[in-house]
Amino acid sequence: MGDFEDLMWLCRHFGPLLIAVIFFIWRDWRREDRMSQRIDALEDEQRQIILPMVEKCTKVITENTAVMTRLEKKLDL
Repeated sequence: MGDFEDLMWLCRHFGPLLIAVIFFIWRDWRREDRMSQRIDALEDEQRQIILPMVEKCTKVITENTAVMTRLEKKLDL
């Protein structure tokens, strides 16, 4: 049998069931695609917000550590 004949045989014997399965596969594929796009957008937003915040916090922690080191040296004298 050819591909088209196989497809027609499937449709004749499993018509409604085959259509339902194909519909659910298509629907879930579209849902997964939309969810993937939303996740990508959220990850990009987090990178834009969190990365600068981490850089600022690292700078502040470094400065605070330097100040604490100087204070400890002054107190030890």
